[in-house]
Amino acid sequence: MRLIFKAMTCLILVFGLAMAPGKPAAAQPEQDLFPEQSAAKAKAILQQVIAALGGSTYLNVRDSDCEGRLAQYAHSGEVADFTIFHDQWLLPDKNRAEYITKGMNTILGSLIGIEGGIFIMHGGVLVTVYTADQGWMLDKSGVSDQPEDVVKNFAEQVKSGMNIMLRSRMNEDGVEFRYAGPDLADLKEVEWIEFSDRDHRALRLAVEKSTHLPVRWVVAKQDPETRERTEITTSYAQFTTIDGVKTPFRVARAQNGRPLSQTYVASCKFNTNLSPQLFTRASLEQRAPEVTKKGDKDSKGKK
Repeated sequence: MRLIFKAMTCLILVFGLAMAPGKPAAAQPEQDLFPEQSAAKAKAILQQVIAALGGSTYLNVRDSDCEGRLAQYAHSGEVADFTIFHDQWLLPDKNRAEYITKGMNTILGSLIGIEGGIFIMHGGVLVTVYTADQGWMLDKSGVSDQPEDVVKNFAEQVKSGMNIMLRSRMNEDGVEFRYAGPDLADLKEVEWIEFSDRDHRALRLAVEKSTHLPVRWVVAKQDPETRERTEITTSYAQFTTIDGVKTPFRVARAQNGRPLSQTYVASCKFNTNLSPQLFTRASLEQRAPEVTKKGDKDSKGKK
């Protein structure tokens, strides 16, 4: 059964770490620097981050193709389900994510942009495709358009992502960054960088001092009606060099300190010249007979 409400967020490039549950560490303010000095120090650290991730090779990634397993957490904090995923990106803003389940499983709404998620009784395949201004989903009932608010949420998630900030947005007019001081995060010595832009986004990056690799990326949001503040934290670990790009093979995501999911990447490839055709409704229509056929078999099995 599909429940479509206001979207919360979508799956962003699947790389990452395990994050300890609890309240995210806050940056400690650096009061001894003038604004110009703070910005210069932040920029120097960001250049070190880019170099650690692969330098020009990292900056020039055009597409990515990753596979692995995704652990989803229940409200109790225990692992609820494991899902196999295949995540493809045509940068900067085209994504195709395929989820394969066996037996009873729930795909969390925080991953596919649907509040409440989708419950799959007898296993199967679910595929989402997003572009900058369109989105579609394929499940056992066929291909459907994603609601406008879900598509807008995907675009916002892309805009507020760490990789797009490092690859392009940090050079945009109106984007500012400052050094926010040292701290401890995930038992590592880190330095925090804070970002802001013309749309008043509040973004923070924790950088490990010894390796210059990202440890956490925090996106803070505030509900315009309730004024309630929400922090989505993505944490990274187990970096491995793939095609010249330093790639984290474990990722954890949490909301206000409550674990949402943890990703275990099995393989990744970069710059494989993914076809733009993969990121269209037509590509899902071509795949639909296989997915819906599985659904028909399940329905007959229940009778």
